[in-house]
Amino acid sequence: AYPALVDTGQEAALRIFADRNEAAAAHPQGVRRLLEIALADKIKQARKQLPVSPKTGLLYAAIETQERLRGDLVDAGLNAVLADGLGDIRDADAFNARHASAAKALFGEAMSRLQLAETILGLVGQIRPALESPLMGWASGNLDDLRAQLDGLVHPGFLRDTPADALAQMPRYLKAMLMRAERAKRDPARDQARMLEIKPFADALADAAAQGRAGDPGWQALRWELEELRVQVFAQELGARGTISAKKLAQRLAALGR
Repeated sequence: AYPALVDTGQEAALRIFADRNEAAAAHPQGVRRLLEIALADKIKQARKQLPVSPKTGLLYAAIETQERLRGDLVDAGLNAVLADGLGDIRDADAFNARHASAAKALFGEAMSRLQLAETILGLVGQIRPALESPLMGWASGNLDDLRAQLDGLVHPGFLRDTPADALAQMPRYLKAMLMRAERAKRDPARDQARMLEIKPFADALADAAAQGRAGDPGWQALRWELEELRVQVFAQELGARGTISAKKLAQRLAALGR
C-alpha cells in the first residue's frame, strides 16, 4: 500500500493507493492543496496589496472580470513558488520549510506576474486590430488561424492556468504573432504554406482536448512545443527555445499514440 495526500477540492486528505504510480501522481496535488490552506492569510494579503493600475484592469476586462485579476495574479505567483518538488514533501519539517519559503516569496512572485501581465495585455491590445483584414476576405484563413491561436493563449483564467515557465514566454509568442500577422497580410500564400506545416499538431491537440486528455503531461509538452515551432516557422528572428522542429513534434505525437 502507498500513502499519499490527495486534493479533494477544498481540503487535502490522506489516501492509501494500491498502485505506486497513482500515489506518486496524486501526492504533489495534495501537498499543494495543504500548502494553499496554510498560506491562506498570505494569499489574501497579497491580493489586497497588489498595485494593479486602472489601465491594466481595463485591458483585462476584455478577457475576464477585473475582480478576478488580483486573484489570478496571486494564483500565478503560487504556480511559481509551488512549481517543483512537492512530491518529495512527506514530513512536517519538509512541509514547514516549503511553507516558510513560499510565504516569503509569494508577494514578489505575484508582483513579477503583474509586470508580466501588463506586458502581455499591452501586446494583446496591439494584436487584436492587426488581425483585421485590409480588404474583405483577404488573408481571412490566415487571420482566423491567428485568432484561434490568440484564444488558446489568452483566455479567462490564463494567468492562473498557464504553467509558470510558459507564461514567462508569452510575450515572445505574442510578438511572433504580430510579426506573422503583418507578413500574412502581405503574402497570404506563403503564410498558408507555413500554416500547413503547423496544422497536424494543432489538430491533434484539438482532438486531445475534445477527449479530455489535453492536460496530460505529454500533451502539455506538445502544446508548448507547438508555440515554439510557431515562433521558429513564422518569426525565426525572435528565436525558439531549444532545438525545435516539425520532425521532433511528429515524434512526440507518435509517442502519444497519434
